[in-house]
Amino acid sequence: MSKVKNFIDNITHNIKTTIVRFPITLTFLVLMTAIMFILIEDSSLFDENVLSRFMFAGIFGAFLSITVRFLLERFENINKYNLFLHGLTVIITIGYYFFMTDNEVTNYTLIHLLVISFALFAAYLYLPSAKNAVNFGNVALAHFKAAFTSILYGAVLYLGIAAILGAVDILLYDINYKLYSHGANIVFVFFTPLYYLSLLPEFNSNTDDSKKDISYVYPKFLDILVSYIAIPLIGAFSGVLIIYFIKILLTGVWPVGQVGPMVLGYSAAGYFIYILSSNLTNGFSINFRRVFPVVLIPLVLMQLISSYIRIEAYGITESRYYVVLFGIFSIVCALMLLLGKRKNPNAIVLLSAFFALISIIPPIDAFNVSKNSQQARLEEILIRNDMLAGNKIVRKSDLSGDDKYEITNISNYMYRMGYLYDMPWYPNLDNDENYYADFKNIYGFEQYYDREYTDQKDKSYINAYLDENEAINIEEFDVLVKITAHSKSSSSGKIGNFTLEGRNYILHSDYDKKGNLTISVFENDNIIIEVSMKEFIEELFEKANENKLVMNQENLTVEKQNDKLKIKILINNINADIYDPDNMYFYMDAFVFVSAP
Repeated sequence: MSKVKNFIDNITHNIKTTIVRFPITLTFLVLMTAIMFILIEDSSLFDENVLSRFMFAGIFGAFLSITVRFLLERFENINKYNLFLHGLTVIITIGYYFFMTDNEVTNYTLIHLLVISFALFAAYLYLPSAKNAVNFGNVALAHFKAAFTSILYGAVLYLGIAAILGAVDILLYDINYKLYSHGANIVFVFFTPLYYLSLLPEFNSNTDDSKKDISYVYPKFLDILVSYIAIPLIGAFSGVLIIYFIKILLTGVWPVGQVGPMVLGYSAAGYFIYILSSNLTNGFSINFRRVFPVVLIPLVLMQLISSYIRIEAYGITESRYYVVLFGIFSIVCALMLLLGKRKNPNAIVLLSAFFALISIIPPIDAFNVSKNSQQARLEEILIRNDMLAGNKIVRKSDLSGDDKYEITNISNYMYRMGYLYDMPWYPNLDNDENYYADFKNIYGFEQYYDREYTDQKDKSYINAYLDENEAINIEEFDVLVKITAHSKSSSSGKIGNFTLEGRNYILHSDYDKKGNLTISVFENDNIIIEVSMKEFIEELFEKANENKLVMNQENLTVEKQNDKLKIKILINNINADIYDPDNMYFYMDAFVFVSAP
């Protein structure tokens, strides 16, 4: 019992000191936990986009406040500005909410948040070792152990909570399924980050020696994992890439796509292992740190040449931008480790923060560069085919298959990224959800996906309409609701409501990670019936023999019934694009008929 009591006392003490050490961070964690609580309970009561913006600002503020704390601990002479810097953190976070988040969550705001968060993480990882104040290998090890331990504890804690809730639900009484989500929210949004921070010592203080001694001890299992498993594996992978590199030099045939992500992952894993092994003195680790930068440079050069070939053919996108930027970063770090006198790995994280910030600073940020590149490609194709005159698109159908394919792909990409409506020559539509339906009216031809050119086996786009000449039979149903749903932003939420036999019901849309829609009917917080649209859309593609067509009610109807409700969904208009199977897009408006069984 004494060991258990000491363990609990130690955790309690660490958390108390962490609350005092990171008060602003704790405030942001509480804010994010509260926002997630609202989203889990009933997001229809609030603007979901506003809640998402608050969540983004909370994440940014948490990372910024941690960085400020490590800055104050590293440079004691600025401690007199403690309150000012914490206040400035709050002000900057408020500014981030108003100026760096959009009214709708987009890829732009999401990538910005990820990049800024990474840059701040790299900054607070570097700060304790700035000017070689402490050994960076110890700092990195302390962070790794703290993160691993907190995630492990959080996972075990949540599994325990879920098991208890499941036992109560099965053995005692029915519980609200949302309790599982609330448990995950408290554990992973609040407890896990807080516990991670509680395990970090004050690196630049002389009063926290016991915690530092624990944090700086290299576990035997981690030593074995890094030295005798990870390093040999990455060495073998290096051998494969080197052989492939020699093959390219002999054949003169350069890869155009597959090598980039592979080398990028190899480089990221290599630098991560390099940092983790920086304090190890066994032969495997020493030789790895000596050889890795030498091997990396030619492999990254191969990747950059491959990326250049791809960009020359298809222009720059955000993913290609980051592949190239990471390649340049990898070569700069490798040269620094080879030519630098001290070979201090803390420069790796400092440079990573610098390169991350470059990627979001206009006009050389990933979004502006990608937008300008793809706009230039699209305009070149339109001008070459006499389809652009006086800042207006001239409709034309007699284009080559390659040009139709390129116009379709570039236009779809720019639409998904929100760039298309910034083009001076693109017409303003009253409803941007009609983009796919109006594609032919704008360009003069249907969206084009040639099977041989794209190596696709199936049709990837369809636009179906309900035949207006058919009468709709409503005799079997008591309620009719008109709904609209789309997966552009994959935003789940309320899409309608109705009253039946004195009971109030809410129609709700839910999307999975791939954009697949499930329409649910709720009474209070209980799901009464669910209708998945995934199988319906898949069958729709099998039935269709062209991209745009009028269909009868039988082919556009989904029905489901249980002991509480009978529901029929009749599609009036649907646009579906499954070109990217992991990010399906569709828009539909439909009639929902409901009755008691």
